[in-house]
Amino acid sequence: MKTLHILNSPNWSGASHYCLTLCKKLIEHGHEALLLTEPGKPLDRARAAHIPCDDSIRLNHRNPALYLHAIRRMRRIFSEYRPDIISSHINEGAWMAGMIARQVTPDSVVVRVRTDIDPPKGHFINRYVHHAWTDHLIVGSQLHKRLCRQILDYPDERIDVVYGAVDTDEYRPEPSESRKLRDELGIDSDSFVIGLVARLDPVKGHEYAVEALSLLRRLPMKAVLVCIGYESNRSTAWLQSEAERHGVAGNLRLLMTRRDDLPALMNGCNAGLITSVGSEANCRAALEFMATGKPVVATTVGVIPEIIQDGEQGFLAPPRDAVALANALQKLLINPILRNRLGRAAREHALANFNLDLFVTRTEHVYRKAVSKKTGVPI
Repeated sequence: MKTLHILNSPNWSGASHYCLTLCKKLIEHGHEALLLTEPGKPLDRARAAHIPCDDSIRLNHRNPALYLHAIRRMRRIFSEYRPDIISSHINEGAWMAGMIARQVTPDSVVVRVRTDIDPPKGHFINRYVHHAWTDHLIVGSQLHKRLCRQILDYPDERIDVVYGAVDTDEYRPEPSESRKLRDELGIDSDSFVIGLVARLDPVKGHEYAVEALSLLRRLPMKAVLVCIGYESNRSTAWLQSEAERHGVAGNLRLLMTRRDDLPALMNGCNAGLITSVGSEANCRAALEFMATGKPVVATTVGVIPEIIQDGEQGFLAPPRDAVALANALQKLLINPILRNRLGRAAREHALANFNLDLFVTRTEHVYRKAVSKKTGVPI
């Protein structure tokens, strides 16, 4: 199949990761993929992965002249490329792609990919775009599927859930790498290391991680919280002040730079922690920790309750509940047998349900179903 993907964002995000992973895997499976995107991190990473790209269209603006240019350029690309599948991964590109596809390549199947956390808007224009210019929806969770049914009144049979995926070869248990994180940060081998991989942003709930850490101080084993990410609407100074306020400054370690050795860093942790109060449409960090063989303690937001089974691959807690988070972490800290069992189950869960080949196979099935429904010809 010839697939065309629209990712009109200069920023790296869960949606960007989902889109580029899909393009790369589709090409590996023998399909064609062309990515329409804008200058920025997704474009840089797509080129590094040898994904064919076009960066001539601009949609992140309110300039009518640039919109007219985008329409003309998109019409030409659609006409020349003649895709079987057209997928928009960001809201701004969806209406234009659907409108032009109906005019220029009416046989193309428009599959809108919704892997962002925001629910669809229920106003008339958005409902029209989805019903008139969109043939099928791929969403990242059952939660989002329900929202699309309820808000857009979109037919259930035209919505499929395809969860995000993790490279289980890159993220895998590697005991030989378990010392790297501890050596770099000066953490002794007897400490219980909790890894939190997230940008410093209010939605990620770092304050609840610090408060939970403070509730573990009386336990015989020392707990250390390692926060890996980058500043975004909150600063490292703020996080350090939170640790000082709770009396755990000595138990906090920060790696606030973008790293390319994340699998090794995760191997140095005893457990993964997700304290988000919102977001988590894909929750890559949870998938990566599980693939690395680490149990995960996470809040029940976004897709998390669908990808982690409470008591099976880790534990779930309500958002903004530091006591519940601490209780879950304590179970893992004091019981290494439980910790190892849940870690093995997490790895098996990731291998069985969230590997990259399964991800692209599920998407191929949706594409074929959507094409067959539109053309009446099974493929």
